[in-house]
Amino acid sequence: MRDKNHVDKLSLEWSESSSADNSQTERDILDELRPHKNIKEVEITGYRGTIFPNWLADPLYLKLVKLSLSYCKDCYSLPALGQLPSLKILSVKGMHGITEVTEEFYGSLSSKKPFNCLEKLEFEDMPEWKLWHVLGSGEFPTLENLSIKNCPELSLETPIQLSSLKRFEDSGSPKVGVVFDDTELFRSQLEGMKHIVELDISDCYSLTFFPFSILPTTLKSIEISGCQKLKLEQPVGEMSMFLEDLNCINVIV
Repeated sequence: MRDKNHVDKLSLEWSESSSADNSQTERDILDELRPHKNIKEVEITGYRGTIFPNWLADPLYLKLVKLSLSYCKDCYSLPALGQLPSLKILSVKGMHGITEVTEEFYGSLSSKKPFNCLEKLEFEDMPEWKLWHVLGSGEFPTLENLSIKNCPELSLETPIQLSSLKRFEDSGSPKVGVVFDDTELFRSQLEGMKHIVELDISDCYSLTFFPFSILPTTLKSIEISGCQKLKLEQPVGEMSMFLEDLNCINVIV
């Protein structure tokens, strides 16, 4: 594979019916499938090793713009993807062995900020993920779209400063929704979202309060659904005034 310089996209999928006898063997197989440095998109589905080979986070992949890791259920850590220089879209789904996303995810801190070009980040169906370590050093400087779906144990206790974020979606991750219950924490989170235009929150059963009064004026759309404990304590008229003044045009509760 590494000699095929004309290949733009590589998709690797393991059969669901088979199981791995040796994690090192699985890693060796994936290592031998290393693509040429001209690759632009990589999809890996159902990989059965416990860790990924080093090539997946090699900063010499200057043209790699899209990466998808799906249902690699035995993996217990993510590679240093933050050092991929041109990565724009990252999707991580069904990684059932992940309990923490640590400093390793960002890679070695050089002159460039981690995930220097990333525009879209998606985490989905990660039932054991509990901790997302935040560096607080300006990571994700160009991120516009963040989606967290079906990560029921993940808790965001520290605001992630996302200065370029335009769309935030939280679905089926109730502990992430708790950030909206804490006015000061939510205020801190919003202070770093200078371009946010859309909030989409669904199935956050622990969400009881939403601070409409401190929403930024950049917001154009808010969607809230399936939050059964949410109580809108403000009168409808006052809430409508808030939303009208803040230019928010779509609210579903």
